[in-house]
Amino acid sequence: MLTAVSANPDYSFSDGRAVEAAAAFVNRLKADCHVLVAVSGGSDSLGLLVLLSEARHRAHRSDIRLSAATVDHGLRAQSAGEAAFVARFCADRGICHETLVWRGAKPSTGLMAAARDARYDLLSRHAVAVGADVISVGHTLDDQAETFEMRKARSSHPAISGMAAQTLLFGRVWLARPLLGVSRQAIRGALSARGIGWIDDPSNDNVRYERVRIRRALDGAVSGPGSAAHAAGSERARRAAAAAALFQAFGRIHGQTVAELDLDALDAQGGEGARALLNALVAIIGGETHGPGQAALDDMLRLRSAGHGARMTAGRCLFEVSRNRLFILRERRGVSALDIPPGASDVFDGRFEVENRSDRTVTIEAGNACGCDHAEFQALPRRLARVAVATAPSIEREAGRIVTGRVLSPYRRYLPGFDLVLANRLAAAFGAKCYPEPSYFLTEY
Repeated sequence: MLTAVSANPDYSFSDGRAVEAAAAFVNRLKADCHVLVAVSGGSDSLGLLVLLSEARHRAHRSDIRLSAATVDHGLRAQSAGEAAFVARFCADRGICHETLVWRGAKPSTGLMAAARDARYDLLSRHAVAVGADVISVGHTLDDQAETFEMRKARSSHPAISGMAAQTLLFGRVWLARPLLGVSRQAIRGALSARGIGWIDDPSNDNVRYERVRIRRALDGAVSGPGSAAHAAGSERARRAAAAAALFQAFGRIHGQTVAELDLDALDAQGGEGARALLNALVAIIGGETHGPGQAALDDMLRLRSAGHGARMTAGRCLFEVSRNRLFILRERRGVSALDIPPGASDVFDGRFEVENRSDRTVTIEAGNACGCDHAEFQALPRRLARVAVATAPSIEREAGRIVTGRVLSPYRRYLPGFDLVLANRLAAAFGAKCYPEPSYFLTEY
């Protein structure tokens, strides 16, 4: 059973790092910034709210507004009581609070991932509704170390990193992690020094969960993995910038669906920038949230030596070499038709968002049933142009009543700040909306 933990006067560690991190965040916020703090009632999020509130007063930043929200996933009997605990805590301090409830049927598999998506969807929608400039969450150095170790255990891909200091949620609002370099002990020490208790979730000790097993293996030694995660994040940002520059100089998109790359440039300037570019392009063109594995990326780069006409498939994409050019396009198989009722919108094949403004159900499928000439593919080799036409969405355009927009699938839900430069370079090339810069800081983060 979840209980509020009494403040523990025996904590012996300093809270200075936590106070400094909160102050650094507050001091960089733009004028009249509205920060929505996600608070579950646990020590990390409760500590974040307390520390930001204090930092705002110390800095004489009355222009900064703090509000709070708690997501009740409805997965445990105690969740409503936990949200009520946070609501009372905020009311006592004059902080506006809202409980956001995840309603509807819950999936039988992938529940934790679905709960995370629901949580961030609810928070981002609420942030937009109340005019918040940024969502702030209490992820700590411990969370960073655990996340990095879990990702390392799952893959040896060089692009692995920990959590970003800021992440764009669903293209709506930026999420910030001000305490990512602060240990959980320091945050609990800060709460204890102030006589503030928190809610402890016993599931944090349940070894059925991977994170708990990693936590126990680390046994508090989080500085090393945390530093490694920070370095990996910096390297990921460097790779993304290199990929963006590589595409700008040597890449081209045809008809929002086909990528063309200069193989000589990939060969000469390749390295991790080329892999990062290929990884993103394959995910976007294939309509997937993640790119292919490292082995597939290596095979793509080896197509250069295979010569004209060499081809392969991976990640729902076809790759073909034509002279010194590499073409990447959606392969024919696995493109399913999509029915969209009147007034509804949905995503076709992970690649195009389609809004039906007509008064009847429309069916979106691949091919040239609408009779369009697809002039945008005329610069492609003829065989590839036929494949591109066969996999492009066929849409009856009834005087603007069927509206489409390109989706960049790997960035549709979560865009880590590491990848923003590359994401916006590709968004412009694919004819998609560019992603907003984080504007809640006075200067770049």
